[in-house]
Amino acid sequence: MAIPRKYLVDDSTPGFYHCISRCVRRAYLCGDDPFTGHNCDHRKAWIEKRMLELASIFSVKLFAYAVMDNHYHLVLYIDPLAPLNWSNSDIAEKWLLAYPGRLDEKGFELQRELKKQAIMADKKKLKKYRKRFGSLSWFMSRLNEPLAKTSNAEDFVKGRFWESRFTSVALLDESAVLSCMAYVDLNPIRAGIVKELQASIYTSIEKRLKKLSLQPELLTQPIQPMASSVNGRIININLKDYVELVDWAGKSIVHPNKAKMPAHINSLLSAMNLQPDSWLTQIQNFNKGSPHSIGCLEKLQERAKALKKKWLKGITTSKILYIHP
Repeated sequence: MAIPRKYLVDDSTPGFYHCISRCVRRAYLCGDDPFTGHNCDHRKAWIEKRMLELASIFSVKLFAYAVMDNHYHLVLYIDPLAPLNWSNSDIAEKWLLAYPGRLDEKGFELQRELKKQAIMADKKKLKKYRKRFGSLSWFMSRLNEPLAKTSNAEDFVKGRFWESRFTSVALLDESAVLSCMAYVDLNPIRAGIVKELQASIYTSIEKRLKKLSLQPELLTQPIQPMASSVNGRIININLKDYVELVDWAGKSIVHPNKAKMPAHINSLLSAMNLQPDSWLTQIQNFNKGSPHSIGCLEKLQERAKALKKKWLKGITTSKILYIHP
């Protein structure tokens, strides 16, 4: 039985989440259809472009993503409190960016400005829109809906394109965020689509590596979001350590017999309270058991209490992933 979203997402507290959305007709809607020979890879570019655009509008920091043939992954930080400090003008402008209609077309400048002024004068709408810009469900809805309409029109069909519910898993500490980012960035390698990080496409690691080739000084800086409209909250791991970790993990998946862990990666994982011996195996099966939250046992207990639940699915994952006294 599906768990109500209110027990999975805390709408009043900032936090990290791993989100997955799958095509309802499952295979080949974003890749090669072996029956028709039709290639739909251009839709992956639509999804990638759309998620980056929306992360710069909503109260979101997008840290990792991977667009696959029949689903996509996101690792993001959402802050439902940030929109409370946005000006009325910001709220109105962001709403028109998120829901442009024809108002962004040439010749509609006056109508757009009048619409913006009308929103700014409506206190009820402003209050409603502020809440929506800090909502994970509204972010995912705005990401999926236009893509579904465009894809269905291209296929000359009607009905659902995406499964009705997206999957969301709360990531309760930086160790969980790091592990989930690696899991997401390694998706094309785990799926056997590519054999090295540099060959992956429509992933955040592809974008990071390309940016590093132009700005190598970023290596020593903390990991930055791929797109964001809110300040603060970074991940306190430098990009060099992350790239080396994911690169080693990818090579180990492709060549398991040569998977000896370098000493500095062992030290990095241990410093983050992660089990070096089981980390690689665990991130290849990160969603096994469909956990509701991922974090150390203490964080899981705190979240269960905050959501007024006796327990949260994810304890088994925690025991394998983390070092416990």
